[in-house]
Amino acid sequence: MARKALLTLCFIFLLSASSFAQFYSTQHRPPNQNWQQLNTPHFEFIYAQKNESQAFDLAQILETQYPKVQDIVGGELNNFPIILNNYNDRSNGFVTPYNFRSEIELPPIKGKSLNPQTGNWLANVGPHELVHALQFNNLGDYNIPRFVSLFSPDLARMFHAAIPMGMLEGIAVYHETEQITRDGGRGNYPVFTNQFDATFKSGQRWSMGQLMQTSSYTQPFGRHYIGGYEFTDWLHTKFGDSITRKTLGFYMDFPFLGYGVALRHTTSLWPGQLYNRFEAYHKDRLSENENGSRFLELDLPYKGAEIRRPDWLSESELIFYGSFYNARSGFYIYDLPNKKIRRLITTNSVSDFQYDLSSDRSQMIFSYYETNPLYDNTTKTELVQYNFNTHQKKQLTKNARLYAPAFNGDELLALKSHPGRSKLVTLDSSDYSDKREVFSAPNHEIKTVAAHPNHGQLAIVSNKNGQQALWITGRDEISEQLNRAPDVAFEQGSIFDPEWHPEDNKLLFSSDFSGTMQLYEYHLSEQEILQVTDSKFNAFEGSYSPDGNRVAFVRQKENMRLPGVLERTAFLQKPVKGRLWQTPLPKGATGFTDLVSDSVAQASASWQTDSYASGLGWLKPRTFLPFAEEVSNNNEYQAGISLHSANTLSTQAYSADVSYFKERGWYDITYQNKSFWPGIKLRAFNEPSYRSASDIGLLGRQERSLAMSVPMRVNINQNIYSTSLFVEPEIRRSQVRFFDADFDNSISDFANISVGNIYGQFNYRLQQNVRDLQPNTGIMVFSEFEHYLSGDEVTFESSNNEITFSPPNATALQVGIYGFVAPLKRWNQSLRVGIRGLTQSGLLFDNQSIVSDGFSDFVLPNSPNLLSFNTRYTIPVTYVDDGGLLLPLYLSNIYLVAFSNTVTDPTFSNWYQDSRTVFGIGVRTNFQISNLRFNIGFGFGYEPTRNQTQFFIGDF
Repeated sequence: MARKALLTLCFIFLLSASSFAQFYSTQHRPPNQNWQQLNTPHFEFIYAQKNESQAFDLAQILETQYPKVQDIVGGELNNFPIILNNYNDRSNGFVTPYNFRSEIELPPIKGKSLNPQTGNWLANVGPHELVHALQFNNLGDYNIPRFVSLFSPDLARMFHAAIPMGMLEGIAVYHETEQITRDGGRGNYPVFTNQFDATFKSGQRWSMGQLMQTSSYTQPFGRHYIGGYEFTDWLHTKFGDSITRKTLGFYMDFPFLGYGVALRHTTSLWPGQLYNRFEAYHKDRLSENENGSRFLELDLPYKGAEIRRPDWLSESELIFYGSFYNARSGFYIYDLPNKKIRRLITTNSVSDFQYDLSSDRSQMIFSYYETNPLYDNTTKTELVQYNFNTHQKKQLTKNARLYAPAFNGDELLALKSHPGRSKLVTLDSSDYSDKREVFSAPNHEIKTVAAHPNHGQLAIVSNKNGQQALWITGRDEISEQLNRAPDVAFEQGSIFDPEWHPEDNKLLFSSDFSGTMQLYEYHLSEQEILQVTDSKFNAFEGSYSPDGNRVAFVRQKENMRLPGVLERTAFLQKPVKGRLWQTPLPKGATGFTDLVSDSVAQASASWQTDSYASGLGWLKPRTFLPFAEEVSNNNEYQAGISLHSANTLSTQAYSADVSYFKERGWYDITYQNKSFWPGIKLRAFNEPSYRSASDIGLLGRQERSLAMSVPMRVNINQNIYSTSLFVEPEIRRSQVRFFDADFDNSISDFANISVGNIYGQFNYRLQQNVRDLQPNTGIMVFSEFEHYLSGDEVTFESSNNEITFSPPNATALQVGIYGFVAPLKRWNQSLRVGIRGLTQSGLLFDNQSIVSDGFSDFVLPNSPNLLSFNTRYTIPVTYVDDGGLLLPLYLSNIYLVAFSNTVTDPTFSNWYQDSRTVFGIGVRTNFQISNLRFNIGFGFGYEPTRNQTQFFIGDF
């Protein structure tokens, strides 16, 4: 692929070593959505017809929040598109500054990532994304971004994308903490804030750069949310509530000075000085020394552990879900006496990590995310059964969208994804085929259900109007009980992880009401709650041993979540005062009406809905980009301007490049439509290239073509291992002629050619751990075939004779296969071994595309047949994971690459002797400049048969 650099006024954050021709990506969405639209004073909501009530709810919340967010970040919105989809259970929300819009998945996010006291899923995600939308659209008045917006508003908004991600997300988390509900937001949520505290009090305290930059190789991967919030909250405490808006204003006026200088302007302190004061503040706040509970700490052989929901298979074995830097994610078994760990199942898990064991411990049922094979960003939660006797696993459901399973006698209870909430359903445990709804209510989002192994009671944790509480109920009284006051509710905290005692009428749960997540034991008969753990930071997801005398749990330690075991004799046994939990839902619990102002509620009665269509307005270019592109890797560049646009749903997009090279004009126009599967891609281009021919040397080549292709991608499996197939057939009608190397004089007439091309790639079980630098297992097979179906001969005179170039039936084929192995996987080292081949009867493909940059010159440039054998071995040297704010440079890692490449023409009679081989070694690094990621390296290639050394910067 040709390398293209975007040379724009904002190049500091748009520069890319290799960019794609189409600036706006496209996606396949599931069919039959019947999109509708709801227009409000500031927004255009686009949603499937069945989700109108959720669209109205979110619209009312955002219109109420709009002036509050404006006070923090400024900006204005008019007809801002917000897409609501209900087909993706891997819930999220985002705002993109290019093709400026927001998209929110309606099924609630699973797990503990958000504060239940904020309210429901829409109350959590909507205002957070509104902060990003208003900030991105705050372009200032008379400055460079405002000038750029005259030509490309999307490009102007990208200036905000150069602000460190920690500041962007920190501002949004600050708003959700201060302006939505009392005690809401992640800033009031110990699961979130204690990750900062645990790391701050360790020897791995985050630097200013680590607070602000995203982390790809070091836990926690949401560090920039945590660090960004803590710093933003401190800024607002010390410098007033206007500090963010003032800093953003200065930054947009002088964006190339960076956000660190903007902070210097508004606070009179450099980022380093701000960090010193921020650090001193938290030293004072966290000065108390706590002892903590005495427990057994489990030894784990892997780095970067994230352990979730340990449970007991027996008195000597634990099972838990684990992810690591240097091991595959899945369920692991831990042998307590021998301190040994082994992986049981390699799988992803739904983000609440809930599973259940049968009473005899013979089977386990868990849920995972299954990726749709055809449609982008479309996953469903499905149930899987594992049999410990046969060691077989079986997927129980298909498109059922079920998670959080719980055995209850002869039935299996589970939760079902639903827009904005969850439903409780039951399945017959004999075949799991019959699925019936047990309970659903608009103001309830059930989080988990636990069934007592003997007594038939159910413990249900549900978020009702922002209060996550515990209900104890019989199977037949669920609806009645959940409409009553809960059995346990804390006014300033939430309840999680109910677990019944194996014999007694006791219940283990975790809660954050004290400011730290701790384990508690609820004695139902005595109506008493005792605190079990005294964790410095967080302890949660506890489970009883089979005899009930030990508890396994997860604790926060520095930047990791690790398993521990606590003996009953070491339980804290501290009573919790009844007045703290023996109360109905507090009067302050936030219902939906509390999130919406009276004026907005009244105005919403006049809001109109209609069917949605993208129309033709999107054809107006959204972005203009100057560019320079290398022609055939020949150190010659064409320069021009590129126009881009896409429709709101990103199902259609186009790009149009117009350039100048060798005193000639060139163009490349591409249109892609994915509004149906598999979609279609159309291309019209007139582009230059170079070809090398024997007896003549380097030639210029002009090709102007009309092409139609059908790109098809099928995701066969995306569960830790990745198996996928991509095929793109193309038909092209072309005119080709040749020039001298300077493109001064044509040396042939145009030849009219009809071309058929097909490219395919099959990836089989590729897998890469967090700190791996290339896959550690799997196979990639790829091929491209091109054939001239019909056409004219291209002939011209050389100094010796007449040459026919690209005959009418010219054919070219290139194939390749890569295999990955990891003999030292625990150290994140891996080896790639590959072979690539090319054969052609005309100069259709560039044969140097399969040759390493380590060679000092072209290798067999005139040969129509080449074989290339290559190896690549990656060795991590260090994960620096640090950077700065004033100078927004962030170094992720440095690693070594050893490589080799042998190239030959297999048709030579003495092909072995005529082959050329290069051995090389290089250093590569992943780093960020602001929020742009780069991977660059320099290497040395040595060709022993010629005793030549080549220093180069490029791919290896």
